[in-house]
Amino acid sequence: MVTINFNNFSDDNKVLFLLGLSEKVLSVFSQTEDRSAAQYVIEQCWEWLEEKDNRGGTLYDLLDNEENGITIIQEMAANEVEATAWNCIIDATAYTSRKAFDREGAMYYPEPIALVDDTLVNHFIECFKRIIVDAQLYIQQIVSLLDEYSDPKMISDRRNKILTELHILD
Repeated sequence: MVTINFNNFSDDNKVLFLLGLSEKVLSVFSQTEDRSAAQYVIEQCWEWLEEKDNRGGTLYDLLDNEENGITIIQEMAANEVEATAWNCIIDATAYTSRKAFDREGAMYYPEPIALVDDTLVNHFIECFKRIIVDAQLYIQQIVSLLDEYSDPKMISDRRNKILTELHILD
């Protein structure tokens, strides 16, 4: 079992860790609509990581929009496994939203985002392990890949390399 010292990761690598593993979670969704919704949200998080634009509010809206936010979609999950998969997607998005708000210099956060900190990774990993076969292997691989691909100027390249190495992207 690999020990993860999330606090020692750079902020970019913390987001990469959550997003990279979230990509693996997408395969859990049985409904095309759910998989597409989750993929769209994760894609928006990747775009923020690459561009570092003012997107904290946009990412938060993807979480908590009353009509089509992913927290609403999670409530209608077909089963416990998919609800747990949504937990991973929600955690990754909330964490990315928090980092985006931080980068924007926000003084105030939407209430759910104000509660987000590095301890969120524990919930994410717990959920990930419940739904992904060989979860520990994926976690170990991504931790080693984050060390290997650490150049912050190569975010999009790191994404492709990490997803390819994890056999998520062919």
